[in-house]
Amino acid sequence: MSYSNALAFQCTRLEGLSTGVFRLEAQNATSNLPAQSVIRVTLPSNTLCDLHSFAFHFDTNTTSGAAGDVGCRLPNKIETMINRVSVSVGGVEVASGCNFYNVLVHTKAVVDGDWMDDAGMNHPKIQNATVANLNYVNGTALTTEEVSVAVGREAPYCIDKWYGFIGECEPRVLDTSLVGDIVVTLFLEQPSLCLTMSDNVATAGGFITSINLGGALPNYVVNNVYFTIRAYNLADGNYDNMVAAQQAADPRGLEMGFKQYMSFRDLNNGSTRFSLSTQSLDKIMVAHHKDITPGGSTQHPVRVTGANEIGVPTQQEIPGQGGVTNYIHPYMQFRVPTGAVGTAIEFQYQLNGATYPMYRMTKNDVYQITRLCGDYRNKDYGFEQYQQDHFVSAISLTLDAYDARQIQGLNTRGISLNGFYQIFGSTSINNITLFAEMTSSLFIDGGRQISVIT
Repeated sequence: MSYSNALAFQCTRLEGLSTGVFRLEAQNATSNLPAQSVIRVTLPSNTLCDLHSFAFHFDTNTTSGAAGDVGCRLPNKIETMINRVSVSVGGVEVASGCNFYNVLVHTKAVVDGDWMDDAGMNHPKIQNATVANLNYVNGTALTTEEVSVAVGREAPYCIDKWYGFIGECEPRVLDTSLVGDIVVTLFLEQPSLCLTMSDNVATAGGFITSINLGGALPNYVVNNVYFTIRAYNLADGNYDNMVAAQQAADPRGLEMGFKQYMSFRDLNNGSTRFSLSTQSLDKIMVAHHKDITPGGSTQHPVRVTGANEIGVPTQQEIPGQGGVTNYIHPYMQFRVPTGAVGTAIEFQYQLNGATYPMYRMTKNDVYQITRLCGDYRNKDYGFEQYQQDHFVSAISLTLDAYDARQIQGLNTRGISLNGFYQIFGSTSINNITLFAEMTSSLFIDGGRQISVIT
């Protein structure tokens, strides 16, 4: 697509630009939403929406019905409470979203080094009251349950970074008058996969055990749900002229590139097969779970391994506090598979018969090749912690594509990709979740007609 250079120059000198932020209400109930609820919201129509600014605000309380010192905690990364995110345009599901969205968030955090959440909006740590008795949200001492002290419409938690269409589409600003209603649907996670249970929240030892729960089960309720998004308005016609020129230049209409993800879960006994058809396969990421079904005696928080812990707060981050012990949810603990004594665990991808890389990767090779997926370089934790708590394997299949504007990945539309992820030398069957990152295209034509190429 192309347009006049003179018109492009005019669009760099906009006059009469105004901005605003809309508050959007959910289509269904906004309070007392139980676990595994479905939440839908419609984006504003006939306006220029900054899709990347879309934010989900909510409050949540944990409940377990437990007695004594047994405690129920929210997870590190509040996104862990979301299982899937889908987007429909004019009643057509443009991005159905992958299952295990929360696992994707933690997997991308390892690959991109993006675990340092905004502590003012997220729930970045699972904390033991004896280690750090100040809560990130209200500064009060933690008790057996995480009970909000929000007043009125206050919502202390916010998710404003997304993977998929909403958070990774390009261009990020969409004129919603060109398409039908855009509906975002969130599917909340089941409690055991996003909450932890401890025998005794008041002791360091009891915080990482969950044997004597007395039949108590983790649960949560979500309140004060609403959404916000930033919108623009232009007083002149430069933008409209540019859009019209682009629509006229390409018979398919305006093109919006966006990231899409597919997930595959398997019990890997040496080889996991996956198949997909896409115009651009950009990355493959594999999370190796230590415990894929935590519950009962394995429902407790897991203390991270190693002397250097991911995101340990400093005194500057929490006034009056030194470094605190960091814990993660057992469902999000990614650990290297177990191998025979004296035998190296090795890994390799196979894509339509071609091996990637050309040799079998050791654990160290996996780490180094994963780093080729981005510019991130780890400076916060050692290789032992990577193996024990954050073992993710990833390969990149693009040249230098930094967002969805570039389509450089492996095209498998003619012949559907027949891929394998192989683990050599393992003495156990390993639970893995494999994610395929793809670049898809949404074409917008006149009369609010749309088409999608995945």
